[in-house]
Amino acid sequence: MHEDETRIQERRETINEMSALLSIAQKMGYRLAIELHGESYASIRELNELLRQARQKMELIRQTAEANFFPDAE
Repeated sequence: MHEDETRIQERRETINEMSALLSIAQKMGYRLAIELHGESYASIRELNELLRQARQKMELIRQTAEANFFPDAE
């Protein structure tokens, strides 16, 4: 049973770390968009949109994991 609890905790940590990483990347993308202009701006806007979508997907993964793998989640 202890092994199952350890694996559940590792999954939670991985999901939380990935969410935090995406959040930081998105903040950096927004900062870069403010700092750069011209041709690069369109590419940065596209990148920021992809990061936003990735964060949404990560939230969906978190919710699914909470419902299916983490029965003790609040």
